[in-house]
Amino acid sequence: MVGICGIAMGTLAQMLADSGYDVSGSDENVYPPMSVMLSEKGIRVMKGYRAENLSSPDLVIIGNAISRGNPEVEAVLDGRIHYVSMAQAIRTFFLSDREVVAVTGTHGKSTTTALLAHMLGTAGFAPSYLVGGVSRNSGSNYGLGSGRHFVIEGDEYDSAFFEKVPKFIFYKPTHLIITSLEYDHADIYSGLDEIELWFRRLVNTVPSEGSIVYCADYGNIPGIVSGSFSRNFSFSGRKGDLVYGFDSYDGEFSVLDLACGGSAFRVRTRLFGDFNYSNIAAAASMCLCLGMDRDAVADGIESFMGVKRRQEIIYRERDVIIYEDFAHHPTAIKSVLESMRERHPGHSIWAVFEPRSATSRRSVFQEELPGAFRSADTVIFKTPYDQTNIKKEDRLDIERLMNDIRSFNDDVHVFLDVDGIIEFISGRIDPSGKNVVVIMSNGGFDGIYGRIKSRLDKLMIDPMTVN
Repeated sequence: MVGICGIAMGTLAQMLADSGYDVSGSDENVYPPMSVMLSEKGIRVMKGYRAENLSSPDLVIIGNAISRGNPEVEAVLDGRIHYVSMAQAIRTFFLSDREVVAVTGTHGKSTTTALLAHMLGTAGFAPSYLVGGVSRNSGSNYGLGSGRHFVIEGDEYDSAFFEKVPKFIFYKPTHLIITSLEYDHADIYSGLDEIELWFRRLVNTVPSEGSIVYCADYGNIPGIVSGSFSRNFSFSGRKGDLVYGFDSYDGEFSVLDLACGGSAFRVRTRLFGDFNYSNIAAAASMCLCLGMDRDAVADGIESFMGVKRRQEIIYRERDVIIYEDFAHHPTAIKSVLESMRERHPGHSIWAVFEPRSATSRRSVFQEELPGAFRSADTVIFKTPYDQTNIKKEDRLDIERLMNDIRSFNDDVHVFLDVDGIIEFISGRIDPSGKNVVVIMSNGGFDGIYGRIKSRLDKLMIDPMTVN
């Protein structure tokens, strides 16, 4: 496996090892936790890319981060060694004999996939699953079950340098969820029309005996699924085959009403915010389509703990709470901050954002980003992650972004590094006040999570040690 230490590739390596295959691989960056996880499975990992790493394999799986010019890729091509993409390998080894349930869309894929797999598991379906995040219930992002269903997160990002098509095309789902559909991945797609075309092609592969569950709140999705031959089932916060609505908070739980087929039933969830309620409606709708009864649906939702890095509380002391979240699209940022405002009334909301994704580092959402931060009292940016390979005219203008936010909020700041962010927060935050800090990035954010926790621990013990 070339590029074995990526999250998706490393997970596939473990799945193959669990299935009895002899797996080895290489990567430029070999470090914990993935290096430890692979070692524990008996998978040999070589640091750096060299032709001699190949050792006459039966098959080479090439990750989507690998390009032409890589020594191992060139050796594979010159030696006419059989090779496939990660998506092809997943299909070949794990999906060909299963009833595949794919979860797709711009937002909410990981949460919906993990929730759906958990619900099917608690109801006795014994599914296999592969998620782009770690389920807090299982402590893993994959599971190989004995049941006929395989629940998989269907990514629209391209598959490999030799396959410029979305990964989800290879999964050939029997059942499909479309959570949402907006423009993203500006590095590979020219516009929303191109993404919609691929979703139409995906819909066209769902068999007539299958089901398509989709969110009717996005105006472009009903048209995309209208030509399908499968059973179509919509969910919505307003009008659909299943309609969800927030009722109240009950301690750590949100209470929702789900209406379907002329009657309603109530569920409780540890998740909060309309985005998550929509994810819950998506998973519940699919479970009903697969024949699960409503009591089992409610039980699965209530026992679900969530996904790491999605509204995950990483620090709580007195009335200071720090959340980590994966949000990087303006719609997701807006939703996360609005949900924090609603869930924590009376708290000061701090938004800490790193423009790191291929899209957020570009000017694609220059106009939309300022409004995404309206629910925050204090807005903090780190300068965008490496923009050197982006044309200057296509880069996100962080100064313009800040000036636009200042039109409605003067408390906006930008820092070159994480040290400056930590110093600013620890110097200004009131340890006796009510504060919610939301740290958003789709990457490691230079280790800010552990470092700010350590700093705030010292502040809570003795404010004078920091201030």
